[in-house]
Order: sequence, then C-alpha cells, then structure tokens
Amino acid sequence: MSEEKIEIVYTKAKVGRRMLAHFIDIGIFLFSAIILFTLSNVIVTNTNFYKGKQVELETMQNESGLYIDGNSILKAVQNEQVYPTYFDRKNALGNALENFYTDITYFSSDFPELSNYRDRQLAAQDNSVPLFINDGGVVKENPGYNNDEGWYNFYYAEIDDHAMAFLVKNEKYFNLTRFNFLVGVIQAAVMGTVSFTIFYLILPLTCFKRGRQTIGMKLEHIGLINIHTNNLSNGVYVGRFFFMLAIFIYLDFFSFLIPAIVSVTMMFVNKTNSSLVNYIFNDYMVDITNQKIYFSDAEREEASFNLQSMSIENPDLTLK
Repeated sequence: MSEEKIEIVYTKAKVGRRMLAHFIDIGIFLFSAIILFTLSNVIVTNTNFYKGKQVELETMQNESGLYIDGNSILKAVQNEQVYPTYFDRKNALGNALENFYTDITYFSSDFPELSNYRDRQLAAQDNSVPLFINDGGVVKENPGYNNDEGWYNFYYAEIDDHAMAFLVKNEKYFNLTRFNFLVGVIQAAVMGTVSFTIFYLILPLTCFKRGRQTIGMKLEHIGLINIHTNNLSNGVYVGRFFFMLAIFIYLDFFSFLIPAIVSVTMMFVNKTNSSLVNYIFNDYMVDITNQKIYFSDAEREEASFNLQSMSIENPDLTLK
C-alpha cells in the first residue's frame, strides 16, 4: 500500500508587509528598551557605590574652578541674576583660569601650560589693541583696552578650547567620567538584550510559537517555516535568535548598521526575498492569512485526515 505524500504550497510574504512587520517590532523593541533603561537607571544611580563616584567627580569639578555646583562655569555665568554684567562674568572666568592653571592637582610645577596660557593672553588683540600687557613679568588686563565683553570672550574661549580639555586629561577625572560612560553603555547593552530577548525569543517560543511570530509578524499574518514547510524547531530558532542578537544588535551598533543594510538589500535582490538570517538558516517568511503552519508532517497528515473525514460525514462541506 503506497502512502500519498501531502504537499502544501505557501505564498511568500510580500516584502512590503515584511518591512512593516520589522518596523513594528523595532519600534516595540526600542520603546521597551528605553523603559527598561530608565527603570534600571533609577536603581543604579541610587546605589551607594554610584553615588560615591558622583561625589568624587563633582568634588573634582568644583575644586577645579571650572564648575560651580556641578555645572560648567561657562553655563553658570549666563545667569544674569548672579552675573548681571560682562565685568562680573569676565572676572569669574579670569579668576577660575588663574586658579586652574596654578593648581598642582592638574599640572606639575614644570608643566608648560601656564606659560602657554600667558602667551595666548599676550597674543590676544582686538582691532590691533592688545587685551593683555606684561607689567614687570606679570600679565595683566590692558587698561588701555577697557572692554569687559572682549576680555569675557577671550576667557570663555580659553576655557572652552583649552582648560576643559586639560581637565578631562587628568587621570583621576578621566577615570571618573569613563565610569559614568561605561555604566551607561552596560545598562543600554543589558536592557537592550533583555528587550530583544522578550520580543524576539520568549514570545515566539511561547505565545506565538506556531510560525515563530513576533508581534509585528502576528499583526501582518506572516509565519516562519523551514525548508520542509514545517515550523522551526526550538533548537534552530534559538540558534537563529542568537545569530540575530550578535549580528543585528551588537555588530550593527559598532558597524553603523552595515549588516542590517546588507540584509535588507538581500531581500530585494534575490528571488525568494530571503534576508541574511533567512539565507543562513535556510528558512522562509510566508503569508499565513489563509493558511496554517504545522509543527511536523505528522500533524499535517492528521489535520488532512480529519478534514477528509469531516467532508465524508458532512456532504455540505467542500474541500478546497
């Protein structure tokens, strides 16, 4: 007795619907990641260790004179209630620079930056009028210039272009700022991974396991099948997920989305509209608006047998 092989033909999902499903999934993934990052940031920034690092950073900033209560002095002097005139502002910036360039916390006694600062002062001019003069070896503001706004602009540029850069180069200060940066990067990586895992692994393995659907695929009636037109196994789908995580999250971040661009391009240029991950894992995105994806050949055969039995018992039922 020969067995009749049951074949089923799926219609490949249109690229437009696939792209829409991807955009829906990316939007949900990013929104969730931002929410998770915000919540985790509240927890992290309230730990004693993190607070201690912040106190060290703010102490160094304030002691440098380039910051006031954790804010850049360049921003602080814009407060017209505290610094109502250019005279007040230029004095605040000038005094901050003098204290900074003579502070051994940042510069050794033989460090040439104070001398370089003096050279920049003596070279500064406004319509051929020097802003500073050398009075017996002491560099002072030129009384013949008498323009508070001009002095303010010089001090502002000096802090912005030179002093801030030297503060950042200080080893202890650099390590403290790097700590903040690394904490942010780690939080973003962890929360992004958690969000991606929820929507691209947990849901397709549990709630939407038939067709391994994401939310976007569910809304667009798109399913995922293997080369045998069956549902992807758990093992294959987990491997697929980790490939996507490594390539389309981590590698994309460091390579300016090059893998994502390659993958989308592949969808438009090959006959099966396979993306990079479809090509690697030999699977297909199909339209399941009017079709069902089966977990195995046995399930498909059982469904076909049941349907044939129903048609025999019910003469009004027509098989299509």
